[in-house]
Amino acid sequence: MRFRVSPTLRIATGLLLAVLLGVVGYHVLHWRIPGSSEALLEQADEKSWVNNWIAAEPLYRQAELGFIRKHEPSKALYAQVSEIPAQSESSISVPAQLAELTADLSLPQAQDPETRLRILTILGMLEVNYDSAMARATWAQVETLARQRHHYLLASRAIGEQGIAAFLLGDIATAKKNVVKAWTVAKVADPAAHIRYASVYGTGLVELQKYGEALGPLDEAIKVSKDKPDVAYPTIAINAKIEALSGLGRNQEALALASEAMQRASNYHLAGHLYELYQARASVYGRMGQWDRAADDYARAIQYAKQLSYWRGMTQADGLLAKAYLQRGKLQPALAAVNDAIDANKQIPDELYFVPRDLAIKAEILAKLGDAKASDELYQKSTDLIDALLSKVPTPTVERQLLGQLSEVYAGYFASLSDRGKNSEAFRAIERARGRVEAQALEDHEPVAPHEQTTAEKALTNLNLRLLDTDDLGSRQDILQTIYDTEQQINPNFKPDHFSTEPVNLIQLQRDLGPSELILEYVLDEPNSYVLAITETTVKRYALKAKSEFEREAADYRTEVMKRKVDDGLAQQLFNDLIKPVSAYTHEQSIIVVPDGKLHLLPFSALSDAGHYVLASHLVTVVPSGTVFNILRHREQRLAIEPMPYLGVAAWTINRPKKTLFSGILRGGSGPERSELIPLPESRHEVESIASDLPKPDTVLLGSAATETQFKRLPLSRYKWRRQSDSAGERSSQREESNCSSSRRRCVRPIPEGR
Repeated sequence: MRFRVSPTLRIATGLLLAVLLGVVGYHVLHWRIPGSSEALLEQADEKSWVNNWIAAEPLYRQAELGFIRKHEPSKALYAQVSEIPAQSESSISVPAQLAELTADLSLPQAQDPETRLRILTILGMLEVNYDSAMARATWAQVETLARQRHHYLLASRAIGEQGIAAFLLGDIATAKKNVVKAWTVAKVADPAAHIRYASVYGTGLVELQKYGEALGPLDEAIKVSKDKPDVAYPTIAINAKIEALSGLGRNQEALALASEAMQRASNYHLAGHLYELYQARASVYGRMGQWDRAADDYARAIQYAKQLSYWRGMTQADGLLAKAYLQRGKLQPALAAVNDAIDANKQIPDELYFVPRDLAIKAEILAKLGDAKASDELYQKSTDLIDALLSKVPTPTVERQLLGQLSEVYAGYFASLSDRGKNSEAFRAIERARGRVEAQALEDHEPVAPHEQTTAEKALTNLNLRLLDTDDLGSRQDILQTIYDTEQQINPNFKPDHFSTEPVNLIQLQRDLGPSELILEYVLDEPNSYVLAITETTVKRYALKAKSEFEREAADYRTEVMKRKVDDGLAQQLFNDLIKPVSAYTHEQSIIVVPDGKLHLLPFSALSDAGHYVLASHLVTVVPSGTVFNILRHREQRLAIEPMPYLGVAAWTINRPKKTLFSGILRGGSGPERSELIPLPESRHEVESIASDLPKPDTVLLGSAATETQFKRLPLSRYKWRRQSDSAGERSSQREESNCSSSRRRCVRPIPEGR
């Protein structure tokens, strides 16, 4: 009899041996001839294991050349791909790097287990910035292969990386389990991983603006680094701590930390670190209102990005430099900086994701220069480019980035129009953005694996560049049509109108309102946010404070509410900032809130005015946009004119009989009987509840009536429906408009009779 040892136990056993034997990294150390390719490779591996890829890169390059001369292609490939992390800030795009590594996996020399493991490891490192689901799958392969090769510390790291990917995908339970497991191991036996997990956790807290909580793990990462001088400098933790200190108002401490880190990075000529540090310090100066110093630091960051041919870095820093100049009213330098940002992004044409933001910055500059027409055209170009990029978005990660920029672009456009008293146009601009976000959320975009661009994809990239370089409105529309036609050649199911949501106009929305109703449509932006207050007779815009302040306060208040605590001061502060400026609030009893950003998570009813909650005096409704409000308000009238029948199917409503002693025993070729399947929880209740809520007519098939025969007897041509199918672990879906429901939120085919 053979006993199976659990993977966790095998990892733990291997880690104990690694610690006892004093193994550094995951290569068993052997005596090597000094200066030989094997010795160089081993030295490089020791440095890369502690994340010092920059110091390892020249050693890997020497080893690669040596292995080529010795005709050892597997080791040469191992060394070659190991040079990539240090070169990841070069001109080659992330998708191109990933495609190259994916192609390397199919090479004969990649069949060597150690070489294959190294390729997968670096692939996983880069995929985190491209698509979290891909990274998670790759790190699972790393874990399996590392365990097979007895590289237990690497297997532990792979578990932690899967946890980080799971967090980015929203799987918090798995993320916590995996990261805690890997972090526990790292504290005992893997300082470099210990630094990484503490740094990533602290950075995540900074992103959530929990600056005080972030300092603990960030200080932990920095302390471990100081105790282990051979480990790479903890740049992530340092930059995050600078931001955390500044967020807490401890700006002088933040500046001192930045200066100390810059001195160290300069001593070792670490251009990449200096690029990051100058940006971090510039952000602190920006918080302090010292925009001239901020601009100087952004300019220094750009110099280091140019030194590295780091086009993404130049695009980002030049855009921030333009904003810094804007703050000081230096419009011509701001215009030059944003033009440099756009030109830098053209150097990586398959990553044009920063361009819409930069076009919006340029539009703001032109508006301040008095060229309103050119400004409006740039805002339109920016939104056109976002639509074009969204049509071929490769991963959910990129999609979220683009949709985030879409909100920024439209916020700027809204402010520009409303500043000129064009409230109707401003309302239409922000509604178009929100309709686009809502429509995109309904689409299911499968990640596109990195690959060498096809001819059609290259054509799309060139069309996007042409769109960027075209100012003529007619030419732009022609290019957009060509983009959609090309996309349809690549994907025959592509429908260019599937996201075209025509926003309601302001006059129509006012007609929808009753005499006691008030719509508050929020637009969060920097340095000012806005609310458009709409009644049946009036429209007024109010300027509010910055987006960052609102989002921090909203997050803090929501945390208190979830803990069942009361923070009257914060509830009053949010009321004063969000609602009190609107004079119509005191006259109307029904408030319809259209939130923005993290205000979606804020319970407006629980805000407080002089100790009285808003819900005590007002009926509060929340809708995603004014257009959605218009649709909902007119839904019943439309359904009365064109009733759409409803079909609900709940097949599994029969309780399973009690288990017998042998009820779990099945012959190998058989499947469970219908009576042995567990009914779906609440399926009958859900289907019947939906039927009661929707206008008639309706048809409900329950339990034994939910058969194929009964289903086919229905007038199926009257129903609009959706089918989804799963096969071979790959999800493929064909979607149509749906008025069909089940407890799993998908159309379920009835069970054939006799099964």
